[in-house]
Formats: sequence, C-alpha cells, structure tokens
Amino acid sequence: MADAKATAAAPPLRLPWMAACLALLILGGSDPVTVAAGGEGVAVCVVAPRIEPLDGVDAYGIVLTPEPMLVVVEPLLELQIQRQQLAPWQRRGNRSQPILTPLAWPAAPIEPNEPVLLQLRPLGAGREAFAHVQLVGASAERMEQTVRLLETLGSNPDTWQAAFEQALERGDVPLAWTVLFDRRSPPSPELNELRRLVFERGCGD
Repeated sequence: MADAKATAAAPPLRLPWMAACLALLILGGSDPVTVAAGGEGVAVCVVAPRIEPLDGVDAYGIVLTPEPMLVVVEPLLELQIQRQQLAPWQRRGNRSQPILTPLAWPAAPIEPNEPVLLQLRPLGAGREAFAHVQLVGASAERMEQTVRLLETLGSNPDTWQAAFEQALERGDVPLAWTVLFDRRSPPSPELNELRRLVFERGCGD
C-alpha cells in the first residue's frame, strides 16, 4: 500500500489547466514571431519580450519592465542593442559557443517610452544578416504598475500562476509573457512545463 504522505507530497501536474492555457495562447494569436535575418532565408523566433510584425521594421514590441528577459529559440552568433542616448551594447558568439537564451537583460535598464533596437544574427546567418526588433519602453505608469505587480508576487508559484492566468484572461498577452518569463518567476511543475511548451512550440512554423 502506498504511503499517503509520499503521495500527498508529489501532486501531479494540472494538465487540464495547462491545456486550457495553451488553447488561450493559440486562439488568442499570441504565438511568438519569426523575424527574418537579412535576405538569406535565415530567421529567428523571438519568444520574449512579446513582439508583433510591423511594416517598416521586422517586428515591434512594448516592453513592460526596465530589464526584460530575452528568450529566442535559435542560438545566436551576435546580439546588438542600439540606443539613442547610450553607446551600443554587443555580444558575439561563435559556432561552437553561440549565445543562448533565456538571457537576463544585459544592458542599462530601458526607460519609459525609450526606443531600443535589438539586432540578432542567428547561427547560420552571414556576417551582415541581422533580424531587427524594435522595442519601446511602456509608459511610466504601465512600467510602474508592472514592476509593482512583480514585486508583490513573492516566491509562491501559485501567486505567479494566478497573475499569469489573470493577464491571459484579460487578453493582456504582453503582461502574461512578462510574468511567465520574468527572472524572479519561481520554478514549479506547472510554470516550468508551460515555459518549456511555449519555447518548444516556437513560432509554430
């Protein structure tokens, strides 16, 4: 006969919840976006921050926190961060040691309403073949609200899960993504599995 205490200590994953969340993500058109790198047929799938295709640039996204987590499916040979008032930030990898994500924001914090250009060169791309992602800091009020929310979630995975679900139910996919991939988001079977599924699903190509 199984030990009741041992059984209680290891609850199963809440798979119905996981399936419902993924259904909301898919039906809500919240798949990550593939961004072409130059004209070489090489692309990157940007998972976080949440971005959208936009005419004039490869993709565009509003950043809700000063230091967003970067999540890209493909390994990168080069990452550049271009700012109007600051010197560019750059990191280079190579074929044997590419840049891998998730990557905590490596540059100075993003200010409210500040435009920031990400340039990403994936593995297999030529020296000048970059995907361009235009990020913009959210309004000061929106950033402050988001930072305050994240600071109040503490270390309880259930609290983070509830915040993620509530944002998704409201259709606020950028906030849901921010909660799910924030560096302070604690590990839990449900959250870890959701992150894994979102990352492995990629851009649905």
